Amino acid sequence: MVDAALEQIKLLESLDFNLIKISLKAFDVPATIQAYRSMASKIPYPMHLGITEAGLPRTGIVRSAIGIGILLYEGIGDTIRVSLSANPNEEIDAAFEILKCLNIRQHGPILVSCPGCGRSEIDIIGLAESVEREMKGIQRTIKVAVMGCVVNGPGEAKDADVGIACSKSKAALFRKGNVVGTVTGEDNFLSALMAEIERL
Repeated sequence: MVDAALEQIKLLESLDFNLIKISLKAFDVPATIQAYRSMASKIPYPMHLGITEAGLPRTGIVRSAIGIGILLYEGIGDTIRVSLSANPNEEIDAAFEILKCLNIRQHGPILVSCPGCGRSEIDIIGLAESVEREMKGIQRTIKVAVMGCVVNGPGEAKDADVGIACSKSKAALFRKGNVVGTVTGEDNFLSALMAEIERL
């Protein structure tokens, strides 16, 4: 793949054309990473990153995040495309998440949520999904935490701008690890957190 691309570059350069961007996308993640690494040391042109035919969202996002993420972390790549068998909006969302995870570009809120454990007394997954839906229209970069217990929640998510740590009937609202209020009744947790987000 690298040799073929170098041949094409040589042809374009022989015609005094140098407005070139290189794409070496393939389905095989390790092969793609190796190709881009090899090419990065050989040419001065910008590179477009991606994993082609990555598949449906569940597996395609993982493949793309690993392939694109490793290269970006190494300083390789100028533009990216997440290719999924899905709505193009899902591709865009996945691309932004890759950039956010690497602190390359922040776009919209960052949701931190715990996986739940024996201390969790509420549907933490359902609450986190509801918070994510409610935050869809927010453009500013804020970190929001949804935690399943008041024992570890505020401490574990102390770098969150705002968060909620829940027990069965009561939740603590916190900012930067400091409790700023409490909410009674699981039905009120979502609205209370969203109101706290609005106050930021």
